[in-house]
Amino acid sequence: MTPRTTPSLRISRLVVQNFRTFQGPTAIPLASAGGVADEVAVFHGGNGSGKSNALAALELFFRALGFWMVARRESDTDSILRGWEQLEDASGLIVSHRDWPPGIRDPLQIDVHLADGQKFSAIFTQVGNHVALRVDGAWAGRETEMPMSAKKATAEAAKEKGLSPLQEQQLASTLGRLDAPMGPGSRPLFRFDARRRAYRYPSDERRQVDAPASPLSSELAARLLELANSLDPADTERWRAFTLLLSRFKTLSGREVNVVRLPDGDADLRFELRRKQILRVSELSSGEQQVVAICAAVLTSRAAIVAIEEPEISLDPSYQELLRDVLREQVRSGLVDQIILESHVPMFDGPEVIRFRRAPEGGTTVVRQPSEAHDELRERARRSGAEDQWVTPEGYTKLPKVMLDDLGLQAGGYLWFVRSKPAGHWEAWKTEELDQALGFPGDDAEE
Repeated sequence: MTPRTTPSLRISRLVVQNFRTFQGPTAIPLASAGGVADEVAVFHGGNGSGKSNALAALELFFRALGFWMVARRESDTDSILRGWEQLEDASGLIVSHRDWPPGIRDPLQIDVHLADGQKFSAIFTQVGNHVALRVDGAWAGRETEMPMSAKKATAEAAKEKGLSPLQEQQLASTLGRLDAPMGPGSRPLFRFDARRRAYRYPSDERRQVDAPASPLSSELAARLLELANSLDPADTERWRAFTLLLSRFKTLSGREVNVVRLPDGDADLRFELRRKQILRVSELSSGEQQVVAICAAVLTSRAAIVAIEEPEISLDPSYQELLRDVLREQVRSGLVDQIILESHVPMFDGPEVIRFRRAPEGGTTVVRQPSEAHDELRERARRSGAEDQWVTPEGYTKLPKVMLDDLGLQAGGYLWFVRSKPAGHWEAWKTEELDQALGFPGDDAEE
């Protein structure tokens, strides 16, 4: 892949204050107690607990940062004042009164702590019919690691402003670190909604893209067409990596992947099996479409951080496990700096997960905990014969297969939980067992 020209943008800590369900400063730790930032951070929590709001806050932060850097080239002021609609029309930066928690008008602040210790803050303040934006923090980095485009833009901006050498260095480092974190043409954040197969870039105008006839948005399909037909070695390598990733999934292996331009000008994928059967991507199974969409999104994003919402949708456990490994490989290969997953299954978990909960008063609380898959107590229980836990931390109830087999409940049925009197333990009873124990007649007995 394209060699890195700037340091990693991996995040170790996100602090959100006065944004939607985040009331007061709420820390979201993306690093272990030892300070090592997650390669793949996993958000868990019930519906409405605030996971998507955390990703929205991160997206808002990078949008604000991009707008601020452009505006700073035109003005020396540290705080930029714009009308709500004017701000959106001019930059695509979307923020409104509704982004503040009910009854709170204190500044909305988003702090991003990077793994190397640097910190940036985006602060929004309501001023009548306007909103003021201020960005704090600059990275005193190494100029030699900046892309040439950022160096040129910095030098021109510094000359126009008459900045001192120190001020020029601060502006240069900010542009190099956050404007093109993976080199020319790259972006800081790519957010992919696997539920709707839509994606948004922080630097793009506001849009929600859905493709009813295809799981790929038109922009994503166009990017694949560009990669497949490009003579640039880096693009050729990305297209090859994409096809190789798909071949690792059993039902997609052995199929030749091509991308074609449609009569209406859009692009779409074709999957051919030994010149016998050609399938459009929309004709694949829902799970196969999910794999194609996620792999395409990650391979073409050119983003330092990739956030994916509910990647497990339509995937069986074996495909979830393979996708988990594939995503981790992309971080370790340097294709992306960090991946953030919002998920409801433990398959993607690392040693620890970030758990979101909605407090009774309506705000979101966040804690970092050992994951289900790596919890020491869970492993000891399994070694002692306990196959699985029945109720997950999110409140989902499930029974391990061995219990379903022993109870004869493969086709479903009622299971009653009763606390025994002598020991006070909870016991599971089938309906007929409970009837016999309590002396009730069977369904076919005469009353």
